[in-house]
Amino acid sequence: MTDFELSVIAPCFNEELNVPELTRRVLGVFDRGKLAGELILVDDGSRDATARVIADLAEQHPGRVVGRFHPDNRGIAHAWKTGVAAARAPVVAVIDSDLQYQPEDLLRLYRELFEHSVDVVQGWRSPVGRARGARYHLSRGFNTLLNGAFGMHLRDNKSGFVVCAKEVLEDLLTYEGHYYYWQSFVMVAAHAKGYSYKEVETLFENRRAGQSFLDNTAYRAAARSLVDLGRAAWEYRFVRRVADVSEQFLRRHPILDRTPPKSPLRKAAWQGYLATFNETHWMITRDVEHYYELLQKTQWLGASELCELQDEKLRRLVRHAYRNVPYYRERLRAAGVRPEDVRGQADLHKLPFLTKQDVRDHIYFDILSENHDKNQVLRISTSGSTGEPFVCYADRAQLEFRWAATLRSQEWTGYQFGDPCVRLWHQTLGMSKSQAWREQLDASLTRRKFIPVFEMSDAKLEAMVKAIEAHEPTLIDGYAEALDLLAHYVKSRGGSKLRPKGVMTSAQTLPEASRRLIEEAFGCKVFDKYGSREFSGIAYECEAHTGHHVVGEGYIVEVLRDGVPARPGEVGEVVITDLNNYCLPFIRYRIGDLAVARDPSFVCPCGRGLPLIGAIEGRVQSIIVGTHGRYVPGTFFAHLLKEYDHAIRLFQVVQDRPGAFTFRVVRGGRYSDDTLAEILRTFREYLGADLAVEVEFVDNVELIRTGKRLASVSRLKVDFQERAPERVAADAGATDAHR
Repeated sequence: MTDFELSVIAPCFNEELNVPELTRRVLGVFDRGKLAGELILVDDGSRDATARVIADLAEQHPGRVVGRFHPDNRGIAHAWKTGVAAARAPVVAVIDSDLQYQPEDLLRLYRELFEHSVDVVQGWRSPVGRARGARYHLSRGFNTLLNGAFGMHLRDNKSGFVVCAKEVLEDLLTYEGHYYYWQSFVMVAAHAKGYSYKEVETLFENRRAGQSFLDNTAYRAAARSLVDLGRAAWEYRFVRRVADVSEQFLRRHPILDRTPPKSPLRKAAWQGYLATFNETHWMITRDVEHYYELLQKTQWLGASELCELQDEKLRRLVRHAYRNVPYYRERLRAAGVRPEDVRGQADLHKLPFLTKQDVRDHIYFDILSENHDKNQVLRISTSGSTGEPFVCYADRAQLEFRWAATLRSQEWTGYQFGDPCVRLWHQTLGMSKSQAWREQLDASLTRRKFIPVFEMSDAKLEAMVKAIEAHEPTLIDGYAEALDLLAHYVKSRGGSKLRPKGVMTSAQTLPEASRRLIEEAFGCKVFDKYGSREFSGIAYECEAHTGHHVVGEGYIVEVLRDGVPARPGEVGEVVITDLNNYCLPFIRYRIGDLAVARDPSFVCPCGRGLPLIGAIEGRVQSIIVGTHGRYVPGTFFAHLLKEYDHAIRLFQVVQDRPGAFTFRVVRGGRYSDDTLAEILRTFREYLGADLAVEVEFVDNVELIRTGKRLASVSRLKVDFQERAPERVAADAGATDAHR
C-alpha cells in the first residue's frame, strides 16, 4: 500500500467542466514534486454530470483519485469533513474545484508548511489580474470585519486555500455553531485554537467555466455572512474553550463511558466547589473541570486508540518544539530530524534524550519556548533525590491537566469528590503565605486534612492517629515511608478503627512487605502512585492492581535498556515525554527512575486502555554497584531485608566507590551478629564474594525534610543508556518537497 504524503480535497458542485482539468493539474503537481499524493473529489449534490465525471476519473486513476458523493448539497465545510475523513495522508490541502486557485500553488504551500514548521499555510488571493466587481469589494470588506473582530491581520482572512496536518484540519472542523458558510472562518478557528500560520500569495483567476452559486446572490450571501460573523464571534471570541486535542479526538472515536454517574447531591457539591475554584487556587483555574470530564472518557479508549491519541499529541509537541524552542531546534537539526519525520512513538528513537543536566544548563538560555505567556507559567523547584537543586517550569494548561488526572486516579480507589480524606504530606512547605492560606481554604472545602510528615515522631504518632480517626477519611494519601511508619504504629497499638476505602502511596518505592503491612493496618487496598515534581502523577494503580497505569493522555513512558525497550519483566530506565507542557517541553526525559517493563499486549481487567508499567524499582542513583560488573537496584535491599525486620529496624546503604558500601543499621529488638553475618553473605552472593561492606550502627535513619527516607544512596554514575545505538537520522527517502 502506498504511503501517501498529501491528500488534496476539492468540493465539487456543478463543476463537470472543471473537474477533469483540475484532476490533470493536481496529478501533475504530485509528479512534479515527486509526492505520493491523492486527490479526493467530493461531489456535493451536483445537479449536472459532476458525479459521473468524478466516478470516471476515479476509475481512470485508481488509488490516486478518490470520489465521495453527497446525495444533496451540504456546503463546502461539510465536503471538507467528508474529504478529511477519507484522507490517507498525514497532510491535507483544501482547494476549490473551479480552478480560480491554481493547483500548481499546492506545491509551494506544501513546501512552506515544512520549511517554516507552522501548523497552517494559507494561500491568499493576489489582486494581480483579479476582477474588481461587487464580489471583490464585498470580499475585501468582509476581510476587514474578520480581522477587526478577531484581532487578526491577514491579507485574505476568508481564503479557503489551505494546507495543514490532517489532525489540524479535523480539529478546525469541530465547530459547534450553525453557519451558512463556515468555510470563511477556517483561519479564525486556527487563530482561536492557538495554531501558528503563514500566508503565501497565490494567483487567483476569474472563473472560465461553469457558474458560481454566488454569481446571482452576492448581496444575499453577504448578509448571511454577517449573521455568520456574529455566530463566529460568540464561538471563537466570547466562549472560551480549553484547547485539548482529546476533545476532537473523542468526536472521531466515540466510546462507551463506563464511569459511574454522580448523584445530584454530589454534582451540586462539585459545581459549588468549582464556583470558588479560582479564588482558592493560584495559577490554575476552573478549566480543570473540562480536563477532568475529558479524562473520565479517554480512560475508556482502547489501547490502540489511546496510542493514536498520544501519537497525535506527540506530532504537535515536536512541531511546537522545533518552531518555538531554540534548544530543540538545534538538537533536532544536529540529529538530522525534521518534525515531519516523527509520526508517532515508533519514531521516538530518532529524538535525542533530555537529561536533568541539560535542563540545568539551558534553563535560562534557550530551553524555554519563545512564545509562552510568562503570566501563565509556574516555577517548580526541588532539592531532588540526590540533594542537587533542580528548577523547571510548567504552563497553566499542564498544571490543570495534572490536577484533573490526580482526581481521576483518586476515584479509582473508591473515593469520590467530597469524601473526607487525609494527606500525609509536607502541607505548606515552600509556599508563600498567600498560597498557604489558599491551600488551607481549599482543604476545608474539599474535606481534606493534612498531617505534616516532617513532624512525625514516636511522641506525636498517637495524636496523629487520633486526629486521622476523628476525620474518618475515605482515602488516606501520602508518602510510602510515612504510611509505613504509621502502619507500624497502628499495628503495635493493637489496631485502629480507621477503615478507609483506599490508601494511596507515593514518593518512594513500595516494597511488598510495606504494602501488606499498610493493608493490614488500615483494612483496605493500597493504590500506589508513581510521580515526580516535574510531572506530578505519572502512573497509578487501578482497582485491578496489575501494574501502574500511565496517564497516557499526558505522558509517553518508555522503559529502556541501552536505548531500546526493555523486555517484559526486565528492569529498565524510565524515559518520559510530557505531551502537554509547551513552555518547557520534556521530550525523552531521563528522569532517573527504574521500572519493570510490562507486556504491551496485556489488557488490564479494569477495561482501561491506558498503558501499564510494572513495579517502580527506585532511582538510577540508588543502584549499588558490586564487583565484576554486578549491580542491583536500591529496592533489592528492601526486598531482602523485609524478612529480617525482627533484627533490622531501619537501614541505609551508602556507596562512594564500586565494590564497597557502608551499611547503616538501626538494630531491632532481636538483633544478633549471626543474623548480620547471614545478611552480609547474601549481599556478597548477589554483588560479588569480594564485596567490601562497612557496617555502621546508628540510632536512626532520618527522614529528609519532605518526609522521605532514602534507603539507598549512591554517588556513582550508572548509565542505563550507555550502549544505546546512535539515533537514526531523517529518512533518506524524504521527497524533494521536504528539503
